[in-house]
Amino acid sequence: MLIKFINLLFGFVDFTFSGGFAQGFINDCYLQKINIKNVVLKNGTVCASCGAASYKRLHSLALKNGGRLKITKKHGLPFLLRPFNGRWGIAAGVLFFVLFTSFMGGFIWNITVVGGDSLQQARVADYLAQSGFKVGARWSNSDKENLEFAVMASFDDVAWISINKLGCLARVELRQATPKPEITNEVAVTNVKAKKAGIIVKVTALGGWPAVEEGEAVGPGDLLISGIYDGGENAAKNHFAHAHGSVIAKTDRKITVNIAREQTEKKQTGEKEYKTLCFFGLRIPLYIGRNDSNAQIECEQKYIELNSFRLPIGIYTEKCTYYSEHTRLLDDSELEALATAELNKRREELAADCKILGENASFTADEDSGMLVATFSLLEDIGEETEIKINYSQDEK
Repeated sequence: MLIKFINLLFGFVDFTFSGGFAQGFINDCYLQKINIKNVVLKNGTVCASCGAASYKRLHSLALKNGGRLKITKKHGLPFLLRPFNGRWGIAAGVLFFVLFTSFMGGFIWNITVVGGDSLQQARVADYLAQSGFKVGARWSNSDKENLEFAVMASFDDVAWISINKLGCLARVELRQATPKPEITNEVAVTNVKAKKAGIIVKVTALGGWPAVEEGEAVGPGDLLISGIYDGGENAAKNHFAHAHGSVIAKTDRKITVNIAREQTEKKQTGEKEYKTLCFFGLRIPLYIGRNDSNAQIECEQKYIELNSFRLPIGIYTEKCTYYSEHTRLLDDSELEALATAELNKRREELAADCKILGENASFTADEDSGMLVATFSLLEDIGEETEIKINYSQDEK
């Protein structure tokens, strides 16, 4: 291996000797201690190879033996650098690039995560980065099995993972685990009871027997759909069921919004950008000193791309917007506007689960705060299942 490297470093050539005394030419080479290799003699022609520096000494021996030399192929660094003769800056740059690329090939330049959903990809990528598998890290496939096992042990929703590094590129393939089905005990004996007070509008029993009628007022904990059919004195005629369904009732709900009269406000005082050079995972600040107090920070990261391939070299920009804070007292109209805006948010959340039939709202204010009280008339499902325990006597069995 060392000899091959030395030959490439100093260069060597493949040549032929023809038209003369071949055996005499070979003997003279050995007598002159010229190291020729891979010697093949065929039909009076010698095919061999030797170092680039030794080849010049062969011309006199070829003339002595009445033949001629011809180079068939050139090998090694001197011949690669010959086009740059007199332009050693270019040659040095090419050599540096080759050495730099060979060295940086041991690092991760880019990581691609495929498979699973986007949230799972982000979670796994963050875990890998914390484990040292990230852009700019020096990593080899020998660490592959340990890292794959660690991911499988840490994420229940990952059924399979494959991590491969090809040159300076890394590819992570995921397969999402099939979610375990939610197991419900459909044979359990249950009742449906009211979780809040209301007036019954509609009862839909998908299992069990209705225990209330439309227009009936109920309170929290009242039985709505029964899972037991009472057979009277004859216990053998009792029937049991998994009671379930929907019980729509008219209910009232009160929402109170309080807003403090004294509010803290922000006023923008300036902006400044801070840039950081990202180079193979290293972060090199391009600024001296910074102040993040009372600042809102927006971040942007841009990488150099070549033919859609992202290099691990880029600029990380942090835009800091600075604010000063001061307090002021709101008047009644401002208090009511803020309270109304908050009530609108609560109303949207309420409408996602219930049907709003109407509302009444009133606003009051004192020296410290404002209060908006709203009462909503709703249609909603008030039923919830509760399991009941059945004790069977020996006779009933």
